[in-house]
Parts: sequence; structure tokens; C-alpha cells
Amino acid sequence: MILDGPNIKSQSGDGVTQATLSTAQLLQYNSSIRRRVGSTTVRHNKDRETPLPIYVGLTVHARTRKRDLIEMLFDLGLSISYDRVMAISTSMGNRVCEQYHRDEVVYPPNLREGLFTTAAVDNIDHNPSSTTSTDSFHGTGISFFQHPSLQNNGTDRREHSVLEQPSTTTTLSELPESYTCVRPLALPRKDPPLPKAFSLPLLSLDYC
Repeated sequence: MILDGPNIKSQSGDGVTQATLSTAQLLQYNSSIRRRVGSTTVRHNKDRETPLPIYVGLTVHARTRKRDLIEMLFDLGLSISYDRVMAISTSMGNRVCEQYHRDEVVYPPNLREGLFTTAAVDNIDHNPSSTTSTDSFHGTGISFFQHPSLQNNGTDRREHSVLEQPSTTTTLSELPESYTCVRPLALPRKDPPLPKAFSLPLLSLDYC
């Protein structure tokens, strides 16, 4: 009513603007049962967090990594705090690491189960002409592709939301040892072991 005016037709309709939804979420997020006299800060309850301030905080952190910007939006009541952003990010990482340890393999958590999956491997070379190698990077990128069909759409393997079971620690769990520890491999300099080669007999062709 505040945004669209006291019009019964617009209020009884099904269409609700995004501005109305955003304003309603911010009102719920910034509301409190009782505020201390003289306090200039608002203590937000996790049970009353709405998607909009969480989305704003995580998006700004993912694109800028600037704490001051997130804290400024938090003071304006538009975003969650930087500490809350880091807590959610840590919870997401720990949940994924727990899934890696259960499955004993490291792979994207959004892959669906029961689908034919292919992979493409390519080198990642950044500034390979560097003379000091301080700015160069050499790695390997692996892209996975899944092929769903109308009969088989796969099974979602993702865990429940981290907001339902927030983490109580700020320390990120480690990846499985089989993924982080790569054993060194060296070939002998003299007489390396080579597999036996089997040659097929040549076919003779007669020309007329």
C-alpha cells in the first residue's frame, strides 16, 4: 500500500513487484522486538534473516572481497555483516569437505548422480614467459559435462542449506589427504623399464 498506493485492484492482484518484496524482506531483517535506549546499532537475529541481505553480502564479497564495502552496506541495513558472510562461506566449505571425505573423491558438488558424465582436460598457463616465475602459473583445468535425458534427469546430491545447520567454527576443514598430498615420481636415468611391444604381421597386397 505504501509503494503502490491505496488501490484495491493492485492489492488484490497476483503481481507483486520486486521492490515490494525487497522492502518487505529488509523490514523483517531490520526489525527487533526491543531495542536498547541510546543504541545506534541493530542486533540481527539469524532466525529472521531474509534472502535479500544474505544475497547482497555474499554477492559483494564474491565480486569485490572488500570488507569495508560489506560493512557499509551492513550499517545501512542492506546486507549481513562481514563476519556473518565469512561464517556462511566457512560453513559451505566445511559441508563440501565433509562430502568429499564421505565419498573419498573430490569433484563438483553440483554433479547429479546416475548421469553419463564426460570430462575435458586442458592446461592453464598464465604468463609463461616470465623470467622470474613469480607471476606465472601452470595448472590443469578439468571440466565435467553431464548428459541428462527426458527419461533420466539424475538425482540431486547436494546437501541441505548451510543456513539450516550453521557452522560454529571459523576454521575451514582440510581436503582429503589423497587429493592434497601427491607422491613424487621420478624415472631412472638409465635403462628405464619399458613395456613389451607386440608387432602385427604385415599384410601383402597383390595388384592386378
